[in-house]
Amino acid sequence: MKLFLYKNWLKIATVFLITFLMLGLSSCRTSADYWYGTVYTTWGNEFHFQNFWDGLWGWPVSILSYPFAWLCSSIGKGLGNSYIWGIIFTTIIIRTIAWPIYSRQNGVSVKMQLMQPELDKLQKKYAFRKDEASQQRMKQEMMLIYKKYKFNPLGCVFTMFIQFPIFVSMYEVVRRINLTQIVDAGNGVLVETFGKFALADTKLFGFFELNGTSATQGEMKDRILCVVIALLYAGITFLSQKLAQRKPSYMRKTSYNVKGNDQAKQMRIMNIVMIVMFFFIALSSTALGIYWLIGAIYQIFQSYIGRKMNERAYYKMKKESMM
Repeated sequence: MKLFLYKNWLKIATVFLITFLMLGLSSCRTSADYWYGTVYTTWGNEFHFQNFWDGLWGWPVSILSYPFAWLCSSIGKGLGNSYIWGIIFTTIIIRTIAWPIYSRQNGVSVKMQLMQPELDKLQKKYAFRKDEASQQRMKQEMMLIYKKYKFNPLGCVFTMFIQFPIFVSMYEVVRRINLTQIVDAGNGVLVETFGKFALADTKLFGFFELNGTSATQGEMKDRILCVVIALLYAGITFLSQKLAQRKPSYMRKTSYNVKGNDQAKQMRIMNIVMIVMFFFIALSSTALGIYWLIGAIYQIFQSYIGRKMNERAYYKMKKESMM
């Protein structure tokens, strides 16, 4: 079982990640009957779940969503009660704070690059030896390679799950922070009120409306903006992934072929599927598309720094592995 997890960790992580994202970001998350479809009031109200599974899903998100909303609101109110500035600076701050999680994944990537030539040699060595004894020896040698580089693919899966609540929590903030609710003001008078963290200035450049607009809702100019934002997000994300897939300078003299690697192919397919999925979700909310666009731009910066850090880590690990 352990060997199966080691060999198929990327497939397992991909299946889990796509499943959770599809559940977490599906359009049904706008229901006013659930906590993720209500305005922000008190932190305690974030934990009013209707059933066990709702609570199991909601706890990690609710713990983070409320303080993220407070941060977004505080920044926005400090900058002219601006919705857009609140989103931009909150996104940058949270991504910066979560940088160690991304760095951990970069470390896994370096280890994969280091040990891949040895794994390729191992595969060639046993390519035509399908008897049980040979296959058992191949498994043992593979485990020794993992041990040599202190590689634990399950640790990478764990970091992906850590990122997930952060990602969905900010998704909740962008979608919920300016929601309204109908309350009884007395004598049967119903009043529409905003939540605790609502921001009054919801326009971009004083012209485009961000609150409640999408590719199908709002004035034509706001619909066009939503489509443009979604296209920019998809394009910049694709560019970011292409840059990340480029062979690092310190690996160009090796025989390791990134593009020919099975795991790299699987990752590219997953990335394309994710871009398409997120593009269509971004069409459902202009504000959400802007949040993802800012995150994608910041990701390019993170990737550049990450590649420099990987280069240092690569030579350090390579030196250690030769001792």
